[in-house]
Amino acid sequence: SLVVGQTGQNVTLPCKYDIKTNGAVYVCWGRGELPNRKCNNQLLSTDGHKVLEETRASSRYQLLGRLDEGDVSLTILKLTEEDAGRYGCRAEIPGWFNDEKHHVDLTVERGEKLLR
Repeated sequence: SLVVGQTGQNVTLPCKYDIKTNGAVYVCWGRGELPNRKCNNQLLSTDGHKVLEETRASSRYQLLGRLDEGDVSLTILKLTEEDAGRYGCRAEIPGWFNDEKHHVDLTVERGEKLLR
């Protein structure tokens, strides 16, 4: 999916998994393409109930959705132009090759106040 944000604003990158079928599972967010397992350039992860703080790369990365409903959308605070690019969300569903994977491409536009 494609998401457009503005510098200085917050943006949410959507990701959901089927928690009703699978229960709460481990989910990670990373930058770039998702590898065969886990996440590259990990930004944060969750055990399905809460963010695993030791995996949070920056306080700018937040999970503000309803984790108990499988909403693991990533909110990035105070966007910068460096945040633009591809992100990946992986929910580790038990079994072979069952992981739910979502890629989001983020475009960052300059906020109004930077215009001369």
